[in-house]
Amino acid sequence: MSGWAKQFFRAPVFTPGAPEALAAAPMEAAAAWRALGLKPGSRLLDLACGTGRHSVLLAKRGAFVVGVDKTEAYLKEARANARGLKNCLYARGDMRRLPFKGEFDAAMNLWTSFGYFAKASDDLKALKGVARALKPGGLFLIDLIDFAWVKKHGSRRRWDRRADGAYLLQDAVWVEGRDPRVINAWIILRPGKPELRSRFVVRGYDKPRLYAVLRRASLEPVKSWHGLGALGRLKSSGRLVVLARKPAR
Repeated sequence: MSGWAKQFFRAPVFTPGAPEALAAAPMEAAAAWRALGLKPGSRLLDLACGTGRHSVLLAKRGAFVVGVDKTEAYLKEARANARGLKNCLYARGDMRRLPFKGEFDAAMNLWTSFGYFAKASDDLKALKGVARALKPGGLFLIDLIDFAWVKKHGSRRRWDRRADGAYLLQDAVWVEGRDPRVINAWIILRPGKPELRSRFVVRGYDKPRLYAVLRRASLEPVKSWHGLGALGRLKSSGRLVVLARKPAR
């Protein structure tokens, strides 16, 4: 990973297994199960799986899940969470270089785990890898922050208190143009511990732009929502969830 990624994708800066994330996981996993039409025995690719908070729940429902992530510390926790589940496997890998071909009924990429690469062409490589990994007719579910909503409603600076007692200050700069991005700077203040700082960039996708790149990767958009589960019924939530399909032959 690049230097900034190593600094960001680590606890306690970014923790996929944080209490608030775990609390939302059952609802999100149930929504993914329905949207992807999963059933016991379905083969599912969980791309950027983190600590496995969704994949473990879907494996417990009967899917055969393969989770891929770049951060070994997250995978170590995921494997511990999946202990005893023979239908839940994890591998360290780069989403731009997926080795699979026609192996999965469905794939998913949840909670804004997409768009961190320096070049837009790398995003396209990742999506082409997803299309290649799917069987003909297979479904792909992707969940992002909606850049159109961010520009209209987003806050450039905010304080949040996290479940672990730390305070998180977020500063954001929005860059528009041919390659829109959000440049983020985080400062984490922890009682009795040194402050942590991290800076990262996420490419901005609104619905038309995401649909366009999905089609370039041979994934045809089917439906979109403003969030997973109950959030999907809202008119606006700041999230963009899209279901796409690999064409059947």
